[in-house]
Amino acid sequence: MATMKDIANKAGVSQATVSRVMSDSSSVSQKTKAMVMEWVRKLDFEPNYSARALASSRSYLICLVLPDVMNPYFADIIYHVEKIASFNGFNILLCNSDGDPKREVDILKSLKSRQVDGVLIGFSDNHSPAIKILRDSELPTVVITQFHEDFDCVAVDHYAGGEMAARHFMDQGAEYFIYQGHTDDDKFRGYYNTLKDAGIPEDRLDIMDLGHVWYHTPQRAHKAYRRALEYLQNRKYDSKTGVFSYNDLSAFGFIHAVQDMHLTIPEQYSIVGFDDTFMCQVMRPTLTSIAQPKEEIGQLAIKYLLAKIDKKVDTGRESFLLTPRLVQRETT
Repeated sequence: MATMKDIANKAGVSQATVSRVMSDSSSVSQKTKAMVMEWVRKLDFEPNYSARALASSRSYLICLVLPDVMNPYFADIIYHVEKIASFNGFNILLCNSDGDPKREVDILKSLKSRQVDGVLIGFSDNHSPAIKILRDSELPTVVITQFHEDFDCVAVDHYAGGEMAARHFMDQGAEYFIYQGHTDDDKFRGYYNTLKDAGIPEDRLDIMDLGHVWYHTPQRAHKAYRRALEYLQNRKYDSKTGVFSYNDLSAFGFIHAVQDMHLTIPEQYSIVGFDDTFMCQVMRPTLTSIAQPKEEIGQLAIKYLLAKIDKKVDTGRESFLLTPRLVQRETT
């Protein structure tokens, strides 16, 4: 097994220089870093992370807290975060909050004993008591996929996504409109306000409130499906209806309900999801969805957190608001 001394001899540098390269020190030139890393790869060198952690007073561990790791959207985020973290010598402690604010509190309280270097978190809601815990702590923190005024954030403009869905339905000739999801969300406000501003009367706007939004279990998904089916059985619409779902998973439940009622898509019901997960392309009919830039979200969030850990950015609040886009498929 190769040692740091072997790397130093092959690269023609000191062991101290190799150590600085492995710690990503800014005191080493890019040319020297490239040369050392070339020999690290050639000799299949594996650093002693325990010794590295002791020497630097770091754990090289980052906690990633998400509300529903079974949702393909969050799975994509995890992939891109872990890839960048691993490249920089950090490991990810993945925690699923289950969309439960109490669970978030328990997770954050346990982090002190785990000595994590930083936190990436997507809160279950805007009122989670975990917000105060993190705000009062000294842990470098970046809120991911959401905007929060108390933290550095990497978020997507959900309001703009709602606007896109509303305009798309109107362009497609829809006369009635449904929002499927909870209303404490910018995507709902963007959707609703755009339709109202276009002169759509309130009696043509309907809301299917699904309650708890984290459908990570078959039981909850089935309840959402049943609500959609019952709604369609009592439907009052004769003209084309646009249905905007707060995420792709809820949109799939609505598609199943429409199909069970032997109604047509998109002639009677046009459906738009949110997230543009890979499932949009494999379901039939394929789902039109508001795409979030998942790769950019994950990469930007972890890179900014690593910069905060290394104190390469100041303590002022920084928010990155990314723009979604509509990807049209067979449901519209």
